[in-house]
Order: sequence, then C-alpha cells, then structure tokens
Amino acid sequence: MELGSDGFFHPQVKRVDPQKEAIISRICPGLNIVNDLPFTSKERVWGKMEALYAGYASDTETRTKGSSGGVVSALAIHALEASLVDAVLQVGGDRLDYERNTLRISKTRADVLNCASSRYAPAIIFSKILEILTSNEDTYCFIGKPCDISALKNFLKEYPQFNHRFKLKVAILCAGMPSFKGTQTIIENFEAVPPISDLSYRGNGWPGFFSFTDSAEKQYQQSYNDSWGKTLNQHLHFRCKLCPEGIGIQADIAVGDAWETTDGYPDFTEKEGQSLVIVRTEEGKAFLQQAQEQGSVWLQALHPDKIKLMQPFQYHRRLRAASRRLAFFIGSGKSLNFKKLQLFKTFLLADKWLLLKDFRGTLRRVRVKMKSV
Repeated sequence: MELGSDGFFHPQVKRVDPQKEAIISRICPGLNIVNDLPFTSKERVWGKMEALYAGYASDTETRTKGSSGGVVSALAIHALEASLVDAVLQVGGDRLDYERNTLRISKTRADVLNCASSRYAPAIIFSKILEILTSNEDTYCFIGKPCDISALKNFLKEYPQFNHRFKLKVAILCAGMPSFKGTQTIIENFEAVPPISDLSYRGNGWPGFFSFTDSAEKQYQQSYNDSWGKTLNQHLHFRCKLCPEGIGIQADIAVGDAWETTDGYPDFTEKEGQSLVIVRTEEGKAFLQQAQEQGSVWLQALHPDKIKLMQPFQYHRRLRAASRRLAFFIGSGKSLNFKKLQLFKTFLLADKWLLLKDFRGTLRRVRVKMKSV
C-alpha cells in the first residue's frame, strides 16, 4: 500500500494472482457488507440491540484520553486485565509521523492508552493480519470502524480456522474517513513549520481539540467544531458517502459519542466525555456486564429514542443509504453487495423530497467520479 496524491492509501499491484484477487474482492467491505446479526422492523434504523447505555470509563485517565468517555479503551483494558483475551488489535499512530496509522497489538494498559482517541485519517489495518494470526495462538479483542468489523467478518468467512481467536469485536461509530489532505490543510492554515509531531485529532477532553507541535516546538490547537466540522469532513473518501451504516451493526458492542444536542445539532462545548454504548450480541452483553460489575465502566440505561437525538447524522445516513446505493448503481453500472441491512425499510421513513434531492446530488457526484476514473 502506498499513499496517493489524493491523501488515501492505494494498493500497488506488482503481480496479479486471480485466486488472491477473488479473495480480496470478497473480503473488501467497500464492496461487501452482509449483516450477520438479524434485526426486527422495530430495530430497522439502529440494528440489533440487546441493551443500550450512556456511560464512561470509571478511571479518570482513561476517560480523559479517550475521544468520548473512554469506554472503548476501558473495555479493552478490562479484557486484558481480566485475561479474557491475550491481546487487543486496534489502530495506533506514530507521534513522529501522523501518516503512519497502523494495526497495533496491545497487551498492556499502557499500550491501549497509547492508541486512545480518534484518528480522522486513513490507516493500514489488514495488510499483516494473516502474519499476526499464524505467528501465535493468541486470542483477541478487535477494535475498529464499522467497515473494519465487516472486513474482519468477511475475512473470517474465508479463513474460518481463525474464528475462535476473536472473542470480542468492538465498533467505533464513524461518520466517514477523511484523507490526509484534510489534516494537511489544517496544518498549512496554521502556517506551522514541519516536521509535525504529537498530532492528535481528539481526546484529552470531550470532544477534545485537534492539536500538534511543529519543528519549532510551537504548539497548536483547534476546536472539534472547526477541525472536523469545517475541514476534515470536507475530505471524506467517496465510498464513505455511500456507506449504509456507520453504527457498527455487525459488532458485539458499538460505541460513539453520546452528544448533547441543541435544536437538533450536537453541542461541542468542552465537558467530561460521555459514550453511547450499543450492545448487539449476548457475548457483548455478558462482557459489558462483567466490566460494569468490576468497576471498569459506569453505565446508565437509555431508551432507543435517545439515539436519534445523540447521533442525528447517523440517523439520516441510514434513511438515505438506499437512495444513494441506487444512485451509485445507475451512475456507475456497478452494484454494491449490501445485504440484510433493511435499507428499503429505513428508506420508507425518510422525507421523499429530501431523498429525491439527495439522490440527484449523489448521482451527479457518481457520474463526475466515473469520468475521472
């Protein structure tokens, strides 16, 4: 994989192996999201739910370092310290090179906290997964974006001998992956002097600041509303705009921001972090209950109606997913293998005029994109 001029990683094809190409095509979540956790019509927007909570990590350091209450890090630490898994597979960065976001193997609390907080940029995740799994017999907790969870499940269909090694799959709610161009734009707007170090997109508060240090040891920071809201989300990958779900429908547990909203918009005023925790499987429910009983996390039950208020973007994304998929098919002639996600049933909940407007806009972008390919 090499970083392209568009700020995203791309495979560099040196030799074509038809058999491996076919496997990669079946695993790729950009093409295939086939839900394996069925849900009812009442759950059509948010997916299967065994339980729903707002909460945070009981440990202050973990809560502060995390992007939204530290629950993901707290669960990873609990899984390790309770010997439920041997290691945690999660994305971590490099303090001296913000373009090196890769899959890390965390085996201690310190390892987990070094990977805490969001990374709004591309990461290389599955390039060495077979090497990792064949080099030992460790069991894992896997943490990733919803599409990473889909990729892992697709991978395990191809390599079922590794299925028992993954004891827990935790998804982080995702609104899309920006290119490194978004990061570079913010740095350039500050007129900072490279090389850049200690770059953080969030964390150390809620929602936390985009921050970094330049070569002159000058420190910079920008609010989440300005960094994500005005720059990073303008550089999203095109496939993210077609995403049928950013809420971890296939995970054991999905975690995101339990935003407090004002007039339908999230309030990004700095405060102590709160996580939205969606439990999707019995295994996830049992694990979370143990973590709560042993004091790793604090949880408060929520009614499902609260999710729409805390995550309005994800709600509207689910309602638009079917129309965007159709627009992609008409504009490109290619079909995305999205199955068992109840896209048509969520489509029926949407305002039809807004859907038509969204469909036309997506179709226009698809046709422009196809001309540039």
